[in-house]
Amino acid sequence: MAVDRVLVGHKGIVCLVVAAGAEGSRYACRMCDLVTTLGDATLTLPQENADAGADASGLAQKPDSLSVDGSPPAVAVSESSPDPMAGTARLESGTAEGTATVTVADARLASQQELPSRRGRHAAERSRQPVSPVSAVTMIAATGLLLVAFAYTAGRLGHVSSPWANRAYWAGQAFILVPTAASLLGRRVLTASETVAVITVLTVAEYFAWICYSPAAFTYPDELEHWRSTVNVLQTGGLSGANYLLPISPHYPGLEEVTSALVSVTGLSLFTSGLIVAGIAHLLFIYVLFLLFREISGSHRVAGVAVLLYASNLHFASFDSMFIYQTLALPFLGLTLLAAWRLASKPPAEPRVGWLILAVLAIIVTVATHHVTSYVLVAALVLITVAALLTANWRMAAWTAVLAVLSATATVCWLVFAAPETWTYLQPFADESLQSFRDLLAGGGADVVPISAGPLADRMLSDIAVLAVSALLPVGWWQVWRRLRHQPWTVALAIGSIGWYATVAIRLAAADGSELAGRAATFVFVPAAYIAALAVGHLASAVVRRHARAVAAAVLVVVLMLLFDGLANGWPPYWERLPGSFQVAGSERSVEPEVIAAAEWTLKALGHGNRIATDVGSYPVLGSYGDQDPVRDVAYLYTSSVYTLADASRAKLQALRYIWVDQRLSQSLPASGQYFPVDPDAGKYKHPLPAADLTKFNTQPGIDRIYDSGNIVIYQLPGASHGP
Repeated sequence: MAVDRVLVGHKGIVCLVVAAGAEGSRYACRMCDLVTTLGDATLTLPQENADAGADASGLAQKPDSLSVDGSPPAVAVSESSPDPMAGTARLESGTAEGTATVTVADARLASQQELPSRRGRHAAERSRQPVSPVSAVTMIAATGLLLVAFAYTAGRLGHVSSPWANRAYWAGQAFILVPTAASLLGRRVLTASETVAVITVLTVAEYFAWICYSPAAFTYPDELEHWRSTVNVLQTGGLSGANYLLPISPHYPGLEEVTSALVSVTGLSLFTSGLIVAGIAHLLFIYVLFLLFREISGSHRVAGVAVLLYASNLHFASFDSMFIYQTLALPFLGLTLLAAWRLASKPPAEPRVGWLILAVLAIIVTVATHHVTSYVLVAALVLITVAALLTANWRMAAWTAVLAVLSATATVCWLVFAAPETWTYLQPFADESLQSFRDLLAGGGADVVPISAGPLADRMLSDIAVLAVSALLPVGWWQVWRRLRHQPWTVALAIGSIGWYATVAIRLAAADGSELAGRAATFVFVPAAYIAALAVGHLASAVVRRHARAVAAAVLVVVLMLLFDGLANGWPPYWERLPGSFQVAGSERSVEPEVIAAAEWTLKALGHGNRIATDVGSYPVLGSYGDQDPVRDVAYLYTSSVYTLADASRAKLQALRYIWVDQRLSQSLPASGQYFPVDPDAGKYKHPLPAADLTKFNTQPGIDRIYDSGNIVIYQLPGASHGP
């Protein structure tokens, strides 16, 4: 088969018009969606079998493309390059013969000399296409954001349990997710700029929805921890202030330093500055992730689908964009990996100093901002180095090894000289997870804190999402083995994606496994999303000729289910999906004016750093707004109607000075399943705490009531002085 004509088609994109045979020749314009990013690359059209020529991504084909004369195409064009949608294009025909090589420059020249009438037909076809889906996606997503904000407002006005408010929330999320997913997965191929725009709409819309949940102040416990650290920096001008909620925070001060600097320079409030820093960091991470996926795949469409799948991880719309130190560290992790790719991919003669400087600076910022992210960076660079050695890519192996050594050295130095307490902080979490795995391997059940399982629909959605990803990853691995096993970064991503199954095991085995698995998903979903994107493309291309529309719809449904699972089973939990009135032992809904006022009174009247017993809902408020040192293991003080000598001795050993009692603990069961930070009876409560267990301190000799707001009472234990 020979190339009969080369035209310039849609939007100036090169179109190859190929003859199907000597008799009754028909022309197939199948390249309009394949070469949008090729520039002046050479297109090679070798003889190949149709099955062997399937696109590695499966996302570049447009199965219902018409021939130039309007008849169904007799031949199909897909790519043969290991990098999807980049490199060479393949002519699929069982009887085709011959090979033709055409440069883009030659294509443009030929287009100006031949077949003006056919070119006119292409222009007419172009005029019937929509200009861009981005405007429509943006308007629909903005409408969805308004619906989400309306649902949140309804919850705050007392309609948190109303079915219509919940439906408004999900309708708004559908307005955000459905058009963005449909545009990225649709058969109309977006340009690179359109893809970036759609990704931006998705990220920004979900971030604004996150802000609308609590638009006036930080209420999430993790954000309150870093709010306290930043306040300490602003008040003291240094990092010497203790953070009783998160003691390790002053040793990783990147987020607090940047935010306090923005407050000082602009005069904005700490809340506003924190939102700006977290929002820019979150969006930058998504951009860097897109660039990295595009470099690895050679296709902006594969990169767009991979980012879309990444957005389905449980914490994309919450912890990945919170005002916490991990949020700021993530984009610098991504920048280091992008710099590693650039350093190894540049021709030997081109300068690399700029990328090397960027890599070093990004490593330093990552190490100084978040401990776990720095460890993940070292592991990722080591993994890429191993993959490069396995694929005999010596230049890549050398550069990633150098950066891995730099990252490891910086991490160890920071641990030794700046943050030696890090292991003490992380050890309880590590020990807990290891013990849970030992129990699981031994055939016993893990000591999981039994919290409400949630609505049946959420549980079903979670199970379907796990099955979907579990099925997609092996398909992606097969594609890597068949076509991409000589590419070190793709091999490294395939190996790294195995970690996704580990997160599933953690969710089932570890105590508080859902939270641990969700936080691990931030990192594990990076390779898993890319491999799943390859799988989605392959499944779409395998049956593209006969079942194109059905497959496209099925792929869209699966991806949307993953996205909705990330919202339904992520954070905030189902019992606080909508903001509302005070909720006993909740999270965000336990942060309310009366609790904040009591916490602020403790700081003013008692001074900071007092060890105080409290419940799980008031714990983050007391430690942030009150700057106190709340004690976690205090359930024994609230679960008996008598204050015994044993209780008094234990309180003395814990250096407790005050007891915080919220009378509402006797009016409702705990929303989270536990009343206290360390609760032996978590998940076992059938009735609220008896009122007598909470009021016993009123008649106890030597215990003074020093604060009473109606619902909240603070008692002073014997030996504690009243005052700063």
